[in-house]
Amino acid sequence: MSTPQNLNETSRQVSVYLQVLPYVVTVLYILICILGLLGNGLVIYVVLMFAKMKTVANMYILNLALSDILFLAMLPTLAVTGIIKHWVFGFAMCKIYFVIYSINLFGGAFTLCVMSADRFIAVCHPIRALRYRTPRIALFLCLCIWSLSFLVMMPTILYSGTHEHRFLKGKYTCALTWPANQAIASDKAFVWYSFILGFALPVALIFVFYFLVILRLRQIGAAKKSKEKRKSHRRVTRLVLTVIAVYVVCWLPYWTFQVFIVFKDIKNSSESMILLLSGFTVLSYANSMLNPLLYAYVSDNFRKSFVKAFQCASSIEAKRSECNENSTLRKVSQTNTRSGTTVEERIELSCIDSTSSPLQEHNLVRQEEQGLLNSSNQES
Repeated sequence: MSTPQNLNETSRQVSVYLQVLPYVVTVLYILICILGLLGNGLVIYVVLMFAKMKTVANMYILNLALSDILFLAMLPTLAVTGIIKHWVFGFAMCKIYFVIYSINLFGGAFTLCVMSADRFIAVCHPIRALRYRTPRIALFLCLCIWSLSFLVMMPTILYSGTHEHRFLKGKYTCALTWPANQAIASDKAFVWYSFILGFALPVALIFVFYFLVILRLRQIGAAKKSKEKRKSHRRVTRLVLTVIAVYVVCWLPYWTFQVFIVFKDIKNSSESMILLLSGFTVLSYANSMLNPLLYAYVSDNFRKSFVKAFQCASSIEAKRSECNENSTLRKVSQTNTRSGTTVEERIELSCIDSTSSPLQEHNLVRQEEQGLLNSSNQES
């Protein structure tokens, strides 16, 4: 598979653009790494810490965030390699890099595919969804995604490693090293293998699932013309189109260029090819950074949870009232004998309400606690 590093090895003459390129790419890698780690770390935090975020769909988002964090943690090694022009992290780290890269490549695509299938079941088969959309099954599917990613990336485990640099004596590069008599054929086969399993097939399934989802939502919208149904239809449609568009926009140029190189049987790289491949590679890596921004943009619950997390970090009082959401829910989940319903049920309803703010949710908890205390005093 072609990378900016091994394409650059094919020519000794380096133009001004190629001299500046490694520094530009390094800065972009650092920005993607820092912002991506912070964003995905925040996603993991809110899903694990806030009770209302522990949904089936969010378990898949958590899985995607874990995959992104592993990959983003390896970007500094690429940044250093781009500056010094050779690999200094050793044979073992080279294999680790390719394993993590493959997990992000295949695991990310497989996770999005499972998320689209989950959405299809939830919308098109709501009765079956009660049986199949459970946290236990979601956890099982996440484990299957990691296991399947490990199986399909076996070629990278077997053939990744360090080898001597073409032009820098005593230095090494990190790349896939195929058997000498099958190097060209194996590299081409691996590009097609990665393209089909890591992009083309998952994207095709995603489009099929979401086409059926949108078709179903249109049928629901046509049958029930209520304002709330139309709003819900627009929100889901925007979410679907945004998720698909961001993933495809980030990865399609990269894979198109890789397939073009294989199809045209290009062996000698030009300056424009190196520049294009570098840009497309950075764009594909940026997808791991953009995912948290995407969640915040299209999801009210994620946006409110992100705000609540920042409040937890900046205020001691907020830590007492907002951060301990799980313990608060357990504390006030006693049954109010006068109303016949639990406080936890009403708090959960308020969390679902997209118009409620974290402060309103907190006030509701305090009011219910006070009501329970007064009720207990009167009964005693």
